Amino acid sequence: MRFRTVLIGLTTALTLLAGAVPAADRPTVTVAVNDLPDTLDPAEGLGNVHVRVVYSMFDSPIRRDFLADGSGRASKLVPGLAESWRRVDDRTVELNLRRGVKFHNGDEMTADDVIFTFSNARVLGETPVAATAKRFWSTLSHVEKVDRYRVRVVSRLPDVMLEQRLAGYASWIVNAREYLLKGKEHFMRHPVGTGPYKLAEWVDGEHIELVAHDDYFGGKPTAKAIRFVVVPEVSARIAGLVSGEYDIAVNIPPDQVPVIARYEDLALEQIVLDNTHVLVFFPEKPILQDKRVRQALSLAIDRDLLRKALWEDRNYTPNSHQLPSYEMYMADYPGFRYDPARAKALLAEAGYQGEEIVYRLPLNYYLLSLEAAQAMQQMWAAVGLDVKIEPRENWNQTLEEGVDIRPWSNTHRMPDPLGSLVPQWGPNGPVQRNKKFPQREWKAPEAFNVALRAIETETDPARRQAAYRQALDVWMDEVPGTMLYNPLETYARRKAVVWKPYSLYYMDFRPENLRFE
Repeated sequence: MRFRTVLIGLTTALTLLAGAVPAADRPTVTVAVNDLPDTLDPAEGLGNVHVRVVYSMFDSPIRRDFLADGSGRASKLVPGLAESWRRVDDRTVELNLRRGVKFHNGDEMTADDVIFTFSNARVLGETPVAATAKRFWSTLSHVEKVDRYRVRVVSRLPDVMLEQRLAGYASWIVNAREYLLKGKEHFMRHPVGTGPYKLAEWVDGEHIELVAHDDYFGGKPTAKAIRFVVVPEVSARIAGLVSGEYDIAVNIPPDQVPVIARYEDLALEQIVLDNTHVLVFFPEKPILQDKRVRQALSLAIDRDLLRKALWEDRNYTPNSHQLPSYEMYMADYPGFRYDPARAKALLAEAGYQGEEIVYRLPLNYYLLSLEAAQAMQQMWAAVGLDVKIEPRENWNQTLEEGVDIRPWSNTHRMPDPLGSLVPQWGPNGPVQRNKKFPQREWKAPEAFNVALRAIETETDPARRQAAYRQALDVWMDEVPGTMLYNPLETYARRKAVVWKPYSLYYMDFRPENLRFE
């Protein structure tokens, strides 16, 4: 949006806030991003760069209300595509769907679309076309039709988080007719959802443009279009924001905040994410097979220093794989230790002789990841570890042969281990089941997977928490990876664009979260 060329009078602004302005008179919001997704199929596009685009294109049956208290964090569940829901039993939730909801292609959303979204062929079977979603629906049996506007979501086992799953990742409803007629490959490039914006143009490596879906059930969108433009360099994102070329810029590092604060027409939005930067160790690589080496890699990291040096100590490191927002949060659980003396002792016990360990990472994906890698390289060297840092342009290059450690981030998609630990480190996750590189799979102890199954199926809170503690004990001891911190996400925006970020990577441009002054 060019505010230099778009004049919004008082009358226009007031009607815009009411959602009554014709599309031609509404502004376009241009967002400068670090990267673009490779698919817009909402069952597969679950990464950080995917959901910032997908979230405004699709809706889930139930929604998490991130604006309930104005914090951008959410625990309250509210109606989405379902106007109401009820628990039938410990395995079943019945959804009463809204009538008259229109997909981007004009079709009405019905029970058939919900059933197809969660069907065996698409996400649940042995060889579903969108297999990523299965990690977040591990207990689902099927969705059955009651009538045109009612469905029952049935779990194979008791599931206390069924409502949260229906409000989370991989629960965005797709248009069944479009998907079946044109196929997955077409749909991932030309998706059809019910959200406030629909795809208009996608140029790989350059931009994705969404335009308003004026039949949106949640009210007419306040912008004419949302345009996501790839701007890998932070300095270029800031320069474009200052010049008026961009309206919002993502991934602003803390040391650039004072630069933006000097401009009266710019504002900052900051939130510590429900997402943790982690390192993944490949335990099957010869140099990392001995868990004492992996333990030493973790013990040598001074996370307090990393946070102070990189994030001005405005974020935090979780105490193991959990967040304070979890209902099962264990405040007494031991955190990640910094103990270089113990790290040196473990390396001596393991017989480590200074063999080279390769840490490879993609540039311009995780904010400050290269700076963190360079700092950790010095910390590792201080205990005798020879870690070579290899920056790469993209993920394909990062994951080529020869890598021993890679970066990752673990999004806590629900306020429960079922939203992160179970799907990401469990038997169906990418660490234990790596189809592209099976030689890198973590052979997790059976006790770990048994504990995860108990977390999935137990309904008694005390037994669930006991299983969770057991799983964390194994994970912390085996060290298939380690956590660094939850990043402080900083967005810069033009003050005329009033918008708030959420604690997940969603960028929500629904009418209630986007207005113009």
